[in-house]
Amino acid sequence: MTRQKSLRRQLLLGILLPTLLLVGVNTYSLYHQALAALNTAYDRTLLASAKSISEQLDVHGYDEAAELRATVPYSALEAFEADNQSRMFYRVSTLKGRLVSGFAELPFWQGSIAQRPPYAALVDFYNARFRDRPVRVAALLQPVAGPQGRTMAVIQVAETLELRHAAALQILWDTLARQALLLAMIAAIVVLVVQRATLPVRRLSGELQGRSEGDLTPIAAPTAPRELQPLIEGTNGVMLRLSRLLAHQQRFVRDASHQLRTPLAVLTPQVPSA
Repeated sequence: MTRQKSLRRQLLLGILLPTLLLVGVNTYSLYHQALAALNTAYDRTLLASAKSISEQLDVHGYDEAAELRATVPYSALEAFEADNQSRMFYRVSTLKGRLVSGFAELPFWQGSIAQRPPYAALVDFYNARFRDRPVRVAALLQPVAGPQGRTMAVIQVAETLELRHAAALQILWDTLARQALLLAMIAAIVVLVVQRATLPVRRLSGELQGRSEGDLTPIAAPTAPRELQPLIEGTNGVMLRLSRLLAHQQRFVRDASHQLRTPLAVLTPQVPSA
């Protein structure tokens, strides 16, 4: 036996499945927008720490003999470490890559500065690995001038990604929670709307089931939705034809009964004589 399809189920699936898809796409978009804003905020912190280090630089010597020097205490980075989840490392080098101060194992910057940088500084942000850990690095090209000369320094500040990952995970859960609440509200509204939309069908079904066997009067449902009117008109047409057929059958039975009673009435007095 073929399983009958539920109109209510089809309506719910037809509305909720596309809504679920749209909510999923919206969740993905919101998460990545929030993640981009988060990375931008942390990149600004890296840039601020690099600028803080640039204040500790000085130049000794003149012209070709100008030498870059740096005295950078680690406390200069402590103010930019949000908590103990992440660590920051730095390297100060000349433009040719010679180490001046910081962590020598931090690879020297090999990138390039964008033609239209997003900040008012010669800075490049990139991802790298340091001590077998993924890090985010800001490389700042900073002119350094002193009483005796000037030169260019490359300041690199690297940050481990634990804090970023924790913040990204929190953003993901917050986004999922809000979208799940939105989806639940949409589902509840859709269920109520579908229930209300199919109520006239259930009322019509109850009215037909509550009729007696011989009740073929037309269905009177002036308040039924426009979409149900063709069904009601078709049902009333069938009932009208059935009532006419039933009336025709009743007339035929009455005529046949009358025609049978007349010969029997004539034959009944003759039976005793025979």
